[in-house]
Amino acid sequence: MKSIGNRKLSRGENASAALFLLPSAVLLAVFVFWPMLNSVELSFFNWNPLKPKALVGWENYARLFSDTLWWTSFQNTLYYIVLNVPLIAAAALGMALLVTSVKTATKFFRGVYFLPSLISLVATGIVWQWLMGTNNGVLNSYLRLAGLEPVKWFSDTQTAMVSIVIVTIWRWAGYYMVILVAGINGISEHYYEAADIEGAGAWQKFRWITLPFLYPVLLFIVLMSTIGSFQEFDLFYMITLGGPGTATYVTGFLMWQTAFTNMKMGYASAMSTILFLIILGFTMIQNHFNREGWEE
Repeated sequence: MKSIGNRKLSRGENASAALFLLPSAVLLAVFVFWPMLNSVELSFFNWNPLKPKALVGWENYARLFSDTLWWTSFQNTLYYIVLNVPLIAAAALGMALLVTSVKTATKFFRGVYFLPSLISLVATGIVWQWLMGTNNGVLNSYLRLAGLEPVKWFSDTQTAMVSIVIVTIWRWAGYYMVILVAGINGISEHYYEAADIEGAGAWQKFRWITLPFLYPVLLFIVLMSTIGSFQEFDLFYMITLGGPGTATYVTGFLMWQTAFTNMKMGYASAMSTILFLIILGFTMIQNHFNREGWEE
């Protein structure tokens, strides 16, 4: 008798499955694929919503590759990713190891670490501007009490991006911690028991058991946080508005400003198309390494 996993679905079961998937497929087509294709089409037009569209062909793309502000925003985004992604992965891993090693109040610590990802964007921006404000910020108040000079967290070109990275880590590390906790709990205890018999220490068990099993999970976190960083807009809009100068001008903020402030929808669509191709290429490379990691 064939197992259920190998049993072929009947025509009625296929129809039922299709009906259950249909609402999600319709929503995906209407709110994801159609806007994506429409954006690619729009990138070949010069369009102000208050005026008729004018076909310009590849002009938007030619202009984009010679746009100094676009390249500045792209460099800032890469800098943001280089700072942000490894620190998020490291912080999430550290919290996951902590909550899985603590035997008491584990659920409490998981909830506390996960809580920042549930806080609204507006509240996040207000809280961190209150904490890291130049003149009346809480952190600078403590620095003054200690006899130190206040730091221009969000208003200095040298510290603005680093300050945004701190907020991003606080916001998302707990979210990815939950994924790593699931990965750690999925590792069989037999490996650790065998390591104890061999006299392995905590570091050796982490290096040779925990970390290799978490390798695919960590790659997934790196992929998702990198894609999210390419698309980041909300924190920069709420906290710095791309300033000071162009220090925190990232691609997501530039696209929003081009589309909804300057009313250049076609040009903004060209930016989003190029950004989509960059993210797609990065995702394909990441999936290649992910498959190699699973095979290893």
